[in-house]
Amino acid sequence: MNRISVFAIIFTLFIPLGSYAQYASSSKTPKKAGDLIESTSYNDHKRGAPRMLQYLPSGEEFVCVNGKNRYTRALYGGHTAWRLETGDRPIFATYVKNDCRNIRFRLHLPDGTVTPLEETDWCEARYNPGTRTYALKDKAWGENCSLKVSVLASLTEEMAVWELSGELPAGCELEVLNSPIRRKKLSRSGDMGADPPGCFEPAEDGTVLQILKCRFPADGHLYVGISGNELKEIRDGGVQYLALQKACRELAERIRITTPDPYFNTLGGALAVAADGIWGEEGVWLHGAVGWRMPLSGWRAAYVGDVLGWHDRARTHFDNYAASQVTEVPNTISHPAQDSALALARSAKIWGTPQYSNGYICRNPRRNNQMHHYDMNLCYIDELLWHFNWTGDLEYAHRMWPLLTLHLAWEKRNFDPDNDGLYDAYACIWASDALYYNSGAVTHSSAYNYRGNKLAALIAEKIGEDPTPYREEADEILKALNTRLWLPERGHWAEFQDFMGHRRLHEDAAVWTIYHALDSDVADPFQAYLATSYIDREIPHIPVVTSDDVLAADAALPVNAGPYAHWQEQLKTAGAAVNAGKYATVATTDWMPYSWSINNVAFAEVMHTSLAYFQAGRREAGFKLLKSSVLDGMYLGDSPGNFGQISFYDAARGECYRDFGDPIGVASRALIQGLYGILPDALNGRLLIKPGFPEEWEYASLHTPDIDFDFKAGEAATGKYSSRDCSLYTVTHRLPAVRNLELQFPARRSAVARLTVNGQNAAWRLVENSVGRPMLSVSVPAASGEEVTINVAWEGELLEAPASVDAYPATRVRKAGPVSFIAMEQGQMKWWAPVEHPVSDKGNKPVPAGDFKAVDSARCTPVDMQKVFNANVTDIFRNEYLSPRSPYTTLQLPKQGIGEWCHPLKTVDIDDSGLRAAVRKGLLETKLGIPFRTPAEGHNIAFTSLWDNYPDSLQIPLQGKASRAYLLMAGSTNHMQCHIDNGVIRVYYEDGTCDTLSLVNPDNWPPIEQIFFEDGKSFNRHAPSLYRLRLKTGELSNNFGEELGFTGVSREVDGGAAVLLEMPLNAGKKLSHLVLETLSNEVVIGIMGITLQR
Repeated sequence: MNRISVFAIIFTLFIPLGSYAQYASSSKTPKKAGDLIESTSYNDHKRGAPRMLQYLPSGEEFVCVNGKNRYTRALYGGHTAWRLETGDRPIFATYVKNDCRNIRFRLHLPDGTVTPLEETDWCEARYNPGTRTYALKDKAWGENCSLKVSVLASLTEEMAVWELSGELPAGCELEVLNSPIRRKKLSRSGDMGADPPGCFEPAEDGTVLQILKCRFPADGHLYVGISGNELKEIRDGGVQYLALQKACRELAERIRITTPDPYFNTLGGALAVAADGIWGEEGVWLHGAVGWRMPLSGWRAAYVGDVLGWHDRARTHFDNYAASQVTEVPNTISHPAQDSALALARSAKIWGTPQYSNGYICRNPRRNNQMHHYDMNLCYIDELLWHFNWTGDLEYAHRMWPLLTLHLAWEKRNFDPDNDGLYDAYACIWASDALYYNSGAVTHSSAYNYRGNKLAALIAEKIGEDPTPYREEADEILKALNTRLWLPERGHWAEFQDFMGHRRLHEDAAVWTIYHALDSDVADPFQAYLATSYIDREIPHIPVVTSDDVLAADAALPVNAGPYAHWQEQLKTAGAAVNAGKYATVATTDWMPYSWSINNVAFAEVMHTSLAYFQAGRREAGFKLLKSSVLDGMYLGDSPGNFGQISFYDAARGECYRDFGDPIGVASRALIQGLYGILPDALNGRLLIKPGFPEEWEYASLHTPDIDFDFKAGEAATGKYSSRDCSLYTVTHRLPAVRNLELQFPARRSAVARLTVNGQNAAWRLVENSVGRPMLSVSVPAASGEEVTINVAWEGELLEAPASVDAYPATRVRKAGPVSFIAMEQGQMKWWAPVEHPVSDKGNKPVPAGDFKAVDSARCTPVDMQKVFNANVTDIFRNEYLSPRSPYTTLQLPKQGIGEWCHPLKTVDIDDSGLRAAVRKGLLETKLGIPFRTPAEGHNIAFTSLWDNYPDSLQIPLQGKASRAYLLMAGSTNHMQCHIDNGVIRVYYEDGTCDTLSLVNPDNWPPIEQIFFEDGKSFNRHAPSLYRLRLKTGELSNNFGEELGFTGVSREVDGGAAVLLEMPLNAGKKLSHLVLETLSNEVVIGIMGITLQR
């Protein structure tokens, strides 16, 4: 998540302990309620628009012809914020804080013709990671003339060099213009989607700060450099250019990927260059290469160091943040320590509280006296533990042992203070900026702590410390996860369990719940399959598709008309193949209403989910989701080879940010650990390789500084077309602590004819409880630098698919919620075949709000509720909801009953003046023909809540018989109470029976302050729009989204709005009373009117 201190918060408190007086802090009331930049979108006009492939792969390059994107592909200069912005045309910009420049090239022909190079008739642009190259032609130059422009940024200095060469008329002159950029102030360093488009264009007043004129030399090669924002011609610049080119190629070739899929063969260099772009001069991995270019102890960027073989950088990063751990501030202030200036939504920034005391890791490197508002400990520690997995460095593990144990004690003290084995989550993952669990038991944070304690126990054994407390804590966490949060009938973990109120399970889990559980080794093979199949069924999938309609219907080009027609045909063919592949990306949740970080399409989240599929053994699904993300961001997106933060398909922001730390770190793992299955266990001297290749692949190879891996099968392995009867794996690792190699690979047939290791017969075994396909394992000694070749000859039949579950005896069927696993045996192979059952939509059907088609005004009788009204509807956010609240420090709803910890001062003014003005003789007439009895003055709502401000439930007398009840209701809800009963209405009959109507967000229970944004994709209620009554105007409509002209996802209604519900009743029974009960924590539910239709 984009991280900025939401408030300037200082507390006038001095801690009178000399040993940590440096930690004293002070405060004044914050002036604003959040970072509004992250709520800004420059892409609303693109929402739902058709797309096309903007780039195609060509070897290791991304290529486009006559592209439209400008300043969207950065070349990074050194490890500072300086960069050169490039685009699909040769027009450029340098980023220097407060002094950015636009760089334009003009070609002057001897006849006086001037051609801006960004306007040539033909421009083929290529991005070879770290380099941008342009092949240009223009009618004005003549048929046989062309120009090639290449540009590189130095990897060690703030400079760039252009090489220009080609066949041009004699006497041409090049003019280079150096101008200030159009936008003087950039919010996010000019990053894509976060600053306005066109911000790097030249200043509108035409100011030019420098003009460089150069004549093309006789050899046709011209070199232009920029350094310190000054342009200069570089005489004999070829040597310097070649040196820069060599360094750039060495960086890009650090990671080499070869596959049958051309869209993946570009990724090695792109990943290496992007990763180098987020290595900061501070000696740590940064939050982003462009926007949010700042140090960050947490989130997932720091995985990249070890995965890409930069173990030295990884250790430097970990050392610099180890120096940021608080070690001299004991916990002297007890739970809860909530910030009263921030409406109790989050922890008070005071040294000595449970959070800001020993064990806490601060925001910036080498500073352990700087508070921040996230728990970034968990990510940092998990990355450190993966460093030990990669290196097996026990000396370093011994040195970092105090840091690890202090962290685990800090987590326990803060987030499992009741010692039940399940942990609260306090802003500990990327998707944190509106998550709050109110001391609940949370899957993802508990999973992190499970892995932390489990590996702490292993490390303790290796370095001579006592492993017992860490092993026992890990066992307790795993037991609690399985007994309290695992949902056996649904086949996944709950998002969390309430600590307060009815201690209910919130079953509608986000993708982070699933992938963190799998990534922390919580799942057994059956749970892994089940949990990922939950994502298949329940998480919104958004098709990644192209449209020929977007292709420009250009007239034939005056030059290269044939090649341009061929290019467009290539785009159409490639687009058709993409569409045939039925690719789809995923949202993080299906929660509503929208709040930043709650329901997004974010590349790191998608790729971490794809990693979870690989970890579950579902290689086809993992690859397809990973490729969907690659296509979406790098080829259909506006920046070639971009590891962006937010997808085009994100409803709130659209395509946003470039080369962001989180997706770079996760992409490195999804590719290396997921697709290629490189899984080091160096603490145990072992390297596990478990490739996740699609079944149709017959070859793939990988090179990193740590490993060379090559796979061939079928024709690729045997040199002839075959029935895929051979598999060949070649591995060389360079991990000094690894002594043994285990290869796990899928069976291709029912038997192994022969398996050899380096030409010698070797034993193999079946991997126990393989799901989907039988998996084989071979373990061999393998020292660093030693090549190991494993050759498998297959025989027997192709593996059979299971028949229906009924065809097998019960002893061979393992029923687990929505899936049955069938024990399969064929030849030498044994495995479990999953068979998914048709899932009943009964539990998924939205609770109906009513269609109001049977309204009969003449038979409607409003109920007099005056005696049960206990508030004005306008009170809802004017109250302070102070109890009950958790006895522990946590993230929770602000005391005004709206907002979240990242925007804790948010409030909304509910104004019912229009409603009251429309009342005539105590009645409100609606356009549906339903009258409601409501007062023009005084209390006009009966509120219920688990807050002590109102009763949990209330009872309203009813009389006679009725076929239906029409309800006018208003109250609060939020995304943390989505897809769960917020409340319930029970209508009792005189015979003691009752009918019930659950109030579920978003089915039929909306927040008073806004209408739901719906797009049929990530935001889909699967139900007709609700009828809402605007309190400020008295208007009633089920189409306010269009009528009020909303364009973005934020749909706050001025003055607020009530909701109309229709509840069918048994017309043959006499009514007794209605009970309204609130079930969810944090919400207020009120009823303003009841009308019975006799």
